[in-house]
Amino acid sequence: MDLFHNIATWAAGNWQALVGYGASVVILVSLVTTNVLRLRLVNGLGSLLFGWYGLLIGSWPVCIINWIIAGIDGWYLLKTLLAQAFFDLEPASATGEAYLRKFFLYHEREILRFTPGATLEALQTAETYLLFRNLLPVGLFSFRREGDRAVIVTDYMVPEYRDFKAGRFLYRTCRMRFKESGVKAFAATSDQPQQVRYYLKNGFRRTGSGGDQWLLEL
Repeated sequence: MDLFHNIATWAAGNWQALVGYGASVVILVSLVTTNVLRLRLVNGLGSLLFGWYGLLIGSWPVCIINWIIAGIDGWYLLKTLLAQAFFDLEPASATGEAYLRKFFLYHEREILRFTPGATLEALQTAETYLLFRNLLPVGLFSFRREGDRAVIVTDYMVPEYRDFKAGRFLYRTCRMRFKESGVKAFAATSDQPQQVRYYLKNGFRRTGSGGDQWLLEL
């Protein structure tokens, strides 16, 4: 109890320093963030806190510079959110086997993080597409047909472009394209937290008792 009392007493008398420590931690987190959108958000929050800390300790240079940085982050964040993105979904057979191989091998570690056990051979025998955003290859989408259901082999997006826009394109914009090809539902298996958020964001619902089964009816 004495320890907690001492900590509480120190915190009450040094809360300004705690603001500075908190801002430092937020900035540190932003440095290891790979998603550009999230990086701007976290870095902007850290800069706002540092600006507040500078105000509390009476250091105007620290305050002004960090609030300018927060404003720049906010501007780029708004610009990114409002920017129009052009997407295209191309069959891997059209881009060529060599290109699919290079894309898979370059992103293999990240792909396996979201789809454990994924292999190039599995992608080559499944119905596989490369996703382009503003003519840049940013994703890999692959599934196997089981009747009128498509079982997802992998749905991977490179870290810099994980802002859910690609998911909206795949499961909303391309919805009629898949329906006309005979797909009535997408089924997936994943308990990876980031992938689960992605599925929920795009309208998948949990099925089965295992907790890792997902279904999206078109």
